[in-house]
Amino acid sequence: MQVSLLGTGAAEGIPALFCGCPLCVEARLLRGKDLRSRSTAVIDGVLKIDLPPDTLHHVLTQDLDLARIPNLLFTHGHDDHAALRELQYTGELFLRYPNSYHLDIHGPENVVQDVLSSVDVGSHPIAVHALTAWETVRIGPHAITPVPAMHDPERECFNYIIERDGRTLLYATDTGWYPEETWVRLEKWSLHAIVVECAKGLEEGGYMAHLNVNQVVAMKNRLQSSGALTPDARVITTHHSHNGLLLHREFEERLLPHGIVPGFDGMMFEV
Repeated sequence: MQVSLLGTGAAEGIPALFCGCPLCVEARLLRGKDLRSRSTAVIDGVLKIDLPPDTLHHVLTQDLDLARIPNLLFTHGHDDHAALRELQYTGELFLRYPNSYHLDIHGPENVVQDVLSSVDVGSHPIAVHALTAWETVRIGPHAITPVPAMHDPERECFNYIIERDGRTLLYATDTGWYPEETWVRLEKWSLHAIVVECAKGLEEGGYMAHLNVNQVVAMKNRLQSSGALTPDARVITTHHSHNGLLLHREFEERLLPHGIVPGFDGMMFEV
């Protein structure tokens, strides 16, 4: 299974859109891995996770060809993950060969309803499919199991277990700390890789819908001690915010000693 992290930033990106804080100023100077667009990933070139406002940027800079990706999987409906009005460009007014394109969209029920409210699915080459927590479905070559995320009490939000050819990935962005029931369920899996958010960086307390560095380390340790992580498992972070107060090199200093790798835009790896 090949994973491509097209974007690894939080809602405001790094440097943040309207921010002049010291971290954003330094990120503008350093560029490279310190420039972070909104979080999204592609699995095996056929499954895209989320549709952020930076999608055209990814098309232009990372050889992303959406015409070749038949499935779009939404984690939740927040603006940085679900730029739904972009779906209007699947319509025949914007495609030279509209009959050659079709997109299946999968996600929580509330996101499906948002898609139906944003785009006339009947006149676009789109089909929508609502997913249910812990119910495994087949999407192309992958088996997908939605994991409830503790991110927004007003909306259903999912992380995903993605399986193919005996390899298993947990994609956990915008997750918050899991309740005990979720930890117990995850202990039954054998995870070969985790992509997990670290939006809060150094921040302790505060907004509980995201994880900080210490929580990401604790997450790895808990899954490792329960046997859910395989010996060769990779743990990679995403969804970083300037509010976390860490540049990429500083994430490396804090995470690499724990066997965790900070992700960056354009990172690719095998599971």
